[in-house]
Amino acid sequence: MAWMRFKSFLALSILPAVNISAIDWPTFGGPERNHVSREKGMRTDWKDEEPQILWSLEVGLGYSSVVEVRGKAYTQGYSNGKNTLICVDAASGEVLWKHQYPCEKAPKYFQGGSRGTPSISEGGLYLNSHQGDFYALDAENGKILWTKNLLKDFGGRRPDWGFSGSPLCVSGKVIFETGAEKGSLVALDAKSGNLLWRAGNDEAGYSSPMLRAGVKDEILVFNQYGLIAHHLSDGRELKRYQHKTRFGINATQPMDLGSSILISSAYGKGAALVDLERSRPRALWESANFSCQMASLVRKGDYAFGIQGQTGGREDQAKLFCLEIGKGKKKWDKQGFGLGTLILVDENLVILSDRGEITLAKANHFGFQELARFQVLGGKQNWTPPTYANGRMHCRSSKGKWICLQMGLSATSGTRGPDQKSD
Repeated sequence: MAWMRFKSFLALSILPAVNISAIDWPTFGGPERNHVSREKGMRTDWKDEEPQILWSLEVGLGYSSVVEVRGKAYTQGYSNGKNTLICVDAASGEVLWKHQYPCEKAPKYFQGGSRGTPSISEGGLYLNSHQGDFYALDAENGKILWTKNLLKDFGGRRPDWGFSGSPLCVSGKVIFETGAEKGSLVALDAKSGNLLWRAGNDEAGYSSPMLRAGVKDEILVFNQYGLIAHHLSDGRELKRYQHKTRFGINATQPMDLGSSILISSAYGKGAALVDLERSRPRALWESANFSCQMASLVRKGDYAFGIQGQTGGREDQAKLFCLEIGKGKKKWDKQGFGLGTLILVDENLVILSDRGEITLAKANHFGFQELARFQVLGGKQNWTPPTYANGRMHCRSSKGKWICLQMGLSATSGTRGPDQKSD
C-alpha cells in the first residue's frame, strides 16, 4: 500500500537536494526546500534575556526571504521604482555589493513588489523578479553573467500577484516557471543561460520548483493547475494531479514524502495527500481543515505542522496546527500567530507571526509547548519565513527591516566568513 511505502520512507534519512553544507541556507526553504534546518545548537531557553541583535538593515519593501551561503547573506527589496538585491557579510551586516534594476510595483502587491528569493549554486546567484526579469549574477561580486525576460524571451504569462518562485538549481541547470502556453517550465544552462528544454502549458503558481526526495531525476511544480511531476533531464511531463483554487493561488511548497506528496492551499481548498506511484495520481485523503495560504508545512516524523487561514480580514482566526499525515487527522491547534510562517530547526518550531513576533515551540504531537517568545519586527503582513544558518536567525518585515539574531553557535571553520566568531 502507498501508506506503508510512505512509512518506510519516513524511516530513512532524506539526502540533501543540493551539494552544499547543511548549515548554509542557499535557496528558498533551505537546502532541501522543505523549510527545515538540521543544524544543531539553536538556543531555546530565553527566559531571562532575548537573543542578541547582531545587526539590522533597511532593504526596501517586499517578501523575498534571506539566503546565506559561505559567510554572505542576500535578499532583495523594492524602493522608488527599483528592486535592489543586497549582499552583506552575514556576521557583521556590512553591505558588500548591491544590484539594482527598474521594477514596477502594482497595486495588488501589498507592501511591496519584491517577492522572489534568490538561489545560490556553484558561485552563481539566480533571481527571478516579480515582473519577469531574470538575472544570473556572480554571487561573490554581483557581476551580471547573463539575463533573460520571462515575457519577451519565453512568451511567459505573469500571475496576478507577480512571479514569486525561487529558481531551482540542480545538475548544472537553473529551472523556473514562465507560465507560457508553450513551455511553462524552462531549464537553462546555469553557466551560459542557453535553453536546454521547456515543457508544459499551465500558468505559473506562486510556489517554487523542487527536486524529488529519494526519486531519481524528477522535479515537482505546484502551479495554478495543481501538482505536476517532470523529468529533470528533458522536462517531459510524468504525472499531474489537479488542485485548483480560487484566483489560482497555490503558494506553499509541496511536502515530498517519497511515494506520496502532501499539498495544501487556502480559499476553501485545503490539503491532500497525493499518491504519486499510481499511473493516475489520486488523493489518499483530502481535507479543508488544513488550508495553508502563506506558510509551507514542515515535517517531523509522522507529523506535519502548518498555519491554516487566509487574508481578507480574518487573519486573527488563523491557527497553527499539528497534523497526523497518514490519517489526515488534526492532533491540536493554537491561535495567536495570524498568517505567520514557520520553519523547523532540529527538534523545534520557529514561528514568525504576521505581526513580527517569534515563538519557539517543541515540534511534538502531544500539544502546543511554548519555549520562548519575543518581538523582533514591527508592522503587519509579515509573511516571509525566517532563515536559520550558522547560528543566525534572519527575519525580514514586509516594510523592509532585515534583522539578524544570534541564536546558536556559529559554523565550523571553512564554511563561515573569516570574521565570524562562536558564542
